[in-house]
Amino acid sequence: VSTQSTGENKKLLMKNKCLLMKHKFLLMKHKILLKKKILLENKKLLMKNKCLLMKHKFLLMKHKILLKNKILLEKHKNLLMKNKILLMKNKILLTKNRILLMKIKILLKNKQLLMKNKCLLMKHKFLLMKHKILLKKKILLENKKLLMKNK
Repeated sequence: VSTQSTGENKKLLMKNKCLLMKHKFLLMKHKILLKKKILLENKKLLMKNKCLLMKHKFLLMKHKILLKNKILLEKHKNLLMKNKILLMKNKILLTKNRILLMKIKILLKNKQLLMKNKCLLMKHKFLLMKHKILLKKKILLENKKLLMKNK
């Protein structure tokens, strides 16, 4: 009975190791996909910044050409102000992105800790089961000794 239980325990242990490896692989895959997503979002923000920069340069050129015209000068100032607002909004979005990244890192750490707890729980259950088996063996051995003593 004990060798069969040991065999089953070894199978369960191997199964746990496989599941752990699978989990680690999926976690690594998730991290890679997350990095790709973040890089893509950053690329989009960079392109938006380049577009805003190009728009700004264009407005500056227009301002130099039409400097004598007061009305066009006012329009230029308004466009510059809008550009500053967009830059501020961009800074806010970048800050939000950083906060989200921090939250994601915390969630990933929590997942790792949860997996560690699960592994420790499985180890505890295994040791408890092993202890029960050893206790049963000890009791059977003591009963055997008492039977031998009674005869």
